[in-house]
Amino acid sequence: MAETPNIVSSIIKCKCPKCREGDLFVNKNAYQYQNFLSVNDNCPKCNQDFQIEAGFYLGAMFVNYALTIAIIVAVFVAFVVFNIYSLVPFLITAGIVLFVTSPVALRVSRSIWIAMSVKYKPNAISDYATQNNSK
Repeated sequence: MAETPNIVSSIIKCKCPKCREGDLFVNKNAYQYQNFLSVNDNCPKCNQDFQIEAGFYLGAMFVNYALTIAIIVAVFVAFVVFNIYSLVPFLITAGIVLFVTSPVALRVSRSIWIAMSVKYKPNAISDYATQNNSK
């Protein structure tokens, strides 16, 4: 019997929340800036609709806000651990870290947002395959 895919792993890898195997985004590389936020219309493995409704992914901006705050807090904690108490180096470092992590954070926030709406089904791929074979 196959092991159930971990929800955290599938969110970080931007996989389909229903089958946790199909890719959520058209481009696998978050740093390929042309269409890096383009979501597939359907899951290639289980045919889950990723375009649930118009404006569905607008809610992901709240998740992205929380991720951005978590990143800034992590930079702040690192500064406190290393006893660096200067505002300008903190702001420069936080800006650079946010610039580098923003593409990944945007994609993960969309993955989290859709994972909150779509329930995992262990037999989603086989159900889709049998449904297509019966037609």
